[in-house]
Amino acid sequence: MSKIRDNDYLCISAMLRGKEAHMIGADAFARMAEAENAQAAAKIAEEYGYTDLDLATPQTVDASLARIRAAVYEDLAGILPQKELLDLFRLKYDYHNAKILVKNASRDQDVSGMLSPEGRLSVDEIRELFASETASGILKDAMTEAADTLAKTQNPQLSDFGLDLAYFKEMRACAQQLGGTSEDYIRLLIDCANLNSYVRSVRMGKSADFLKFALTEGGSIDPDVLLSRWPDTDVTDLYAGTALESASKFAGEAMGGWKITPFELACDNALTACLADTRYVPFGADAVVSYLASLDTEIMDLRMVLSGKICGISTESIKERLRDVNV
Repeated sequence: MSKIRDNDYLCISAMLRGKEAHMIGADAFARMAEAENAQAAAKIAEEYGYTDLDLATPQTVDASLARIRAAVYEDLAGILPQKELLDLFRLKYDYHNAKILVKNASRDQDVSGMLSPEGRLSVDEIRELFASETASGILKDAMTEAADTLAKTQNPQLSDFGLDLAYFKEMRACAQQLGGTSEDYIRLLIDCANLNSYVRSVRMGKSADFLKFALTEGGSIDPDVLLSRWPDTDVTDLYAGTALESASKFAGEAMGGWKITPFELACDNALTACLADTRYVPFGADAVVSYLASLDTEIMDLRMVLSGKICGISTESIKERLRDVNV
């Protein structure tokens, strides 16, 4: 098989750079946050291609945005030279769906509204994979193990940990196939996830043994290093000079009883900043990663604005929760 080159992305990169030029910027998000209501905010979003949004409830907003992103993924799936690029962003929805189906196996409730259409596999395909007695693979094995863990412990968090580990294993494999910025991005994503697990474990008063199950390999900070600091609420020295330096300061505040939202926001902004330089790469795989990550942030911020307006959250509170954008 011939090696994929940056030149193989010339047409796709040009198309996506054109789309990026018409994405929602910080000023437009500010105008939406200041809008009178969700309908007025959605009117601004229409200027950027977000039409036919169902504003009845935050849940219907989520569903509308999920369908839009799923359509983008489907369009790109047929033209990208490397499927791993899409997998980097679709995998989390496969594992999101897997977690819901594992937990619902013994309840038999209607969870269709909680399942996402944005994964590599359709919801029906994941159902069939879970039910199969002969299938194998990372996702299937992780679902089987999670179901066994849940049956033995009745602890949904513990069952989720195995699925999270499998998710990051697949993410690392994708990034290794792609190399370059993708590896840096996934490494930082794992660092964010591990620091998040540390913060939440401290806030919930969990043990070091509990945290050990939640941490995953592949970040720049070894899980054993984090475990050795348990339950210290100040780990800023571990992240000094790194992309999570600011986030680690907010982590200390969150572990001290302050709100966790500023910490989560700082982590998301660090991921956005990680890809800032890819905006200046004219073509290649990095241009695709840049667009898909920007799309994630755009939809996250749009969900925040529209849901906030529906729920009557103040303009200032909405603005405080908006992520940075690379447009």
